Amino acid sequence: METKTKKEGWSNLSLFLLMFILTAFPLIFPNRIELIESGLFLPYGFLIEFFVIVPIYILKFRKKEGFGVGNFTIIQFIMFLSLILIIQFIIPKVFFHTDEIVVSHQQISLPIYTLILTQISYILMVPVYEEIAIRGGLFGALTVFSNSKVFSALITSLIFSLLHTQHSGFKPLFLLYLISLTLIAARVLSKGLLLPVLLHAFMNGIVINGNYLFSH
Repeated sequence: METKTKKEGWSNLSLFLLMFILTAFPLIFPNRIELIESGLFLPYGFLIEFFVIVPIYILKFRKKEGFGVGNFTIIQFIMFLSLILIIQFIIPKVFFHTDEIVVSHQQISLPIYTLILTQISYILMVPVYEEIAIRGGLFGALTVFSNSKVFSALITSLIFSLLHTQHSGFKPLFLLYLISLTLIAARVLSKGLLLPVLLHAFMNGIVINGNYLFSH
């Protein structure tokens, strides 16, 4: 039983490690400089991660405990989304006296020709594979190894915030940490990944479109 449990933990962890490796994959593109200058470097990387991780999830993980759709109500969705928006918009203003907000990868300020691909990748793709790999794989693995959801949530959220290397300083990393804890709570409450995926997607959509509209 112990061997089986450890095997399950390493299997879950492999999802996160795969995402971590794929994140660096676009760096080997010969035209990476042009992609960076055009604003397409990150969206192309997200496409790769999505189309590798999601099929693996469907084939091997979707029927595992905690990896399925789960169950939740509209009220629960609204409550969690409201909490995330408070973290994004209210906490920075009240506690840090700033309007700075964070989104999963970087602040968006792109020309119109890249907006469509950006919307698709940040809103429809990133939330799916990140929740599978992080709140599913990493949190699931740590829960198996530590047998503590609280410890696993704290460590997962710390790793999640530190992965966002485009952010520096305490404030954005702290906000990302709180957001991750909220998404993990949604995952635990619903016993599945659909609720955190939807919350992540709505959060990115609100922040990205708000940034784009107010900067043009």
